[in-house]
Amino acid sequence: MKCIIRKALTALSITFMCSSAMAMNQLDSANRAVFYKTIDDFSATAASNADKIDALSATLLGTEYLGGSVGEGDQGKYDKDPLSRFDVFDCTTYVETILAGAISSTSEEFQSNLHRIRYRDAKVDFVSRNHFPSVDWIRNNQDKLMDITPDVGDGKARVAKAMIDKSAWYQALTGYVLKCDPESSRQCLNLLKQLHEEGRIYKTEPAYIPYVPLTALFIGNENDVNQALLDRIPSGSVISMVRPNWNIKQYIGTNMNVSHQGLAIRKNGTLLLRHASLTNKKVMDENFAEYFSKYSETSSLKGFNVQVLRR
Repeated sequence: MKCIIRKALTALSITFMCSSAMAMNQLDSANRAVFYKTIDDFSATAASNADKIDALSATLLGTEYLGGSVGEGDQGKYDKDPLSRFDVFDCTTYVETILAGAISSTSEEFQSNLHRIRYRDAKVDFVSRNHFPSVDWIRNNQDKLMDITPDVGDGKARVAKAMIDKSAWYQALTGYVLKCDPESSRQCLNLLKQLHEEGRIYKTEPAYIPYVPLTALFIGNENDVNQALLDRIPSGSVISMVRPNWNIKQYIGTNMNVSHQGLAIRKNGTLLLRHASLTNKKVMDENFAEYFSKYSETSSLKGFNVQVLRR
C-alpha cells in the first residue's frame, strides 16, 4: 500500500513539474512573440529610442521576478540556463532585454544585440558576462550608452567608489551557479574548481560611478520633490541605484556600488520607474520620486546614475 501511494505521489509530482514547465514555455513563447512583433512594428517607423523603450518595456509589465534565470545556454560550460527568457526577469536582465530590443531594427537582430549588451565583446561565456554593473556592464556598453548623470545633477552630482574584488567573488561562487551539488557529485566539484580558477586572474580594482544624490532630488525641510531635476531625466533612461562602497563583502566576496537597475518612463508628465522589483516580485511601474522617498538618510542607497542610448 505504501509503495502504491509513493508511486502515485511521484507520478503527481512529475505531472506537476511537467505542467509547470509547459506553462512557463507557453508564457515565454507568448511574451516573446509580442515583444518581437513590437520590434518589427517599429522597423518601418522613425520612432525615438524613448518611444521604443516605453512600448517594449510595457509588453512585459507584470512578468514575474526571478534572479539567476538566464545563462549561456545548453552549450555553456558553467551556466546552462537559457540565453534569454521572457517569462521571468531580474532587474538587469529586464533592462538588457529592453535595450537589445530598442537597438534592433528587426526581431532577427535581437539575440545578437542582447549578446552585445550582456557579454564583453559579445563572447557568450560565463567569464565574459558583464556581472558587475560599474566595472563591467556600464563600462563595456559605453559604445551604446552615454552617461548623462552630471547633466541631470546640474552641478550636484557626486562620485561613488568601491573596491571590486572579482577574484574573491569567483572564490565565493557555489554549486548554485552550476545547478549541481559539489558535495555529492565529483563532476560538479571539478567544474566548480575550474570556475574558481577562472577568477584568479583578476586583481582588485577601484570602481567609480557618478550619481545624483537623493539630497538633490528632495529639497527643503518638507523634502519637496525637485521637479526641475526630474524634468532633466529623459524618458527611456537606464537608472542604476548607487550605494557607495556597499559593504556586502561578507556575503559575495566583494563590495559593490550598484544594487539595482531600471528604466525611467515618463507618462502624462509623471516620471515612473519601470523595473523588475525584487520586493514586489514582478515587473512594475512606480512613481520615480516616491520610490526613492522610501530611503532614509541612514540608508546605504545614496542616489542614482542615468544613462541613455546613443542612437
